[in-house]
Amino acid sequence: MTPRSRARTLPMFIGVAALAFAGASFSAAGAGASPKAPFKQHGFNSYVQDTCQSPSVWASDASGQFKVLKGLGGNSIALAFPLYMSSLTSDTVSAKRLCGTNYVTPSTARLAVAIKAAHALHMRVFLRPMIDETVLKAEGGWRGVIRPKSVSAWFRSYLSTLTPYLRLAKQLKVEYFAISTELDSMVMKKEWPSVIASVKRTYKGTLVFTCTWRPLGEAMHPGTSPGLDTYQAVALPPDATPAQLLAAWNTAVATSNPVPFALSSATIDELAINAQDGAYYEPWAWGLPPSDAFDQYIQANWYSMACSFFKSHNMQGLYIWGIWYADGANAMPSTPDSALAQEIQPASAAVIKSCYTGT
Repeated sequence: MTPRSRARTLPMFIGVAALAFAGASFSAAGAGASPKAPFKQHGFNSYVQDTCQSPSVWASDASGQFKVLKGLGGNSIALAFPLYMSSLTSDTVSAKRLCGTNYVTPSTARLAVAIKAAHALHMRVFLRPMIDETVLKAEGGWRGVIRPKSVSAWFRSYLSTLTPYLRLAKQLKVEYFAISTELDSMVMKKEWPSVIASVKRTYKGTLVFTCTWRPLGEAMHPGTSPGLDTYQAVALPPDATPAQLLAAWNTAVATSNPVPFALSSATIDELAINAQDGAYYEPWAWGLPPSDAFDQYIQANWYSMACSFFKSHNMQGLYIWGIWYADGANAMPSTPDSALAQEIQPASAAVIKSCYTGT
């Protein structure tokens, strides 16, 4: 079985989702020196599932994949990995790996290998724990609508589960860590200030709070940086130009779908879309009907638009979704592939490289 046909446990995108910022600026190197421009994150998300690969395969997947992404101009890698709840109302969040099952949380030791591989290539690292939706979607929900029976117990469990990963991030000087990823229903809970304060006693890097791009009226949490998972739909036909798509996004953020922070302070931490007709209406949909014709330029035009949005609003970074850690260096189709319409197609890879390198 080739890497591209491996079975996968997919994170489910339902509705307009959100993600997080992790910008950083640097002081001048010496007295009288001109200030350096803020570091702009040119990133990719790699979805990390520990399916009990051998240590050698695990290491080669990291080094091979990250070299490919760096070749596209990537300077930051987001390692997104699953945590689990047993139901929408569970008070418990856990890290779990059981060989041969859908429980595939990587250990801190496994993540350390990937972090070191990225740092060896002079790429920054963003750790993104997220609640897996395999069980939640069976109940008709997703991570954005969880409703723990005891909110305080849920936060205690969540913090306990994150703590080993926070300690790893401190030890290996991970640049960015997401304290929240698409937890819409939990955003306004009163427990966040104490949780954030506790986390910051352990982790000293940029703490990211993932908010959804929708008019929820979220308050920003002091001590964290904002961002977006950008699945904003637009009612435009398949032949829409990047300029038309950009105008639709700008209209949304200015009117119908504002965000509670300055875009210039934020990062697009997750962006994806299928390479199929109809995808502009449902950019969050992992699979569209086969009757929606495959067209890699629908995806490429979307990414071209997002690059312009990121740059025109002077945002701090952009992270593309669609890379699977277990696929290693074969993470993207080398030729247009309708069977992998949700993954980064060759035309999109060219657009991303141009965005990230200016060539």
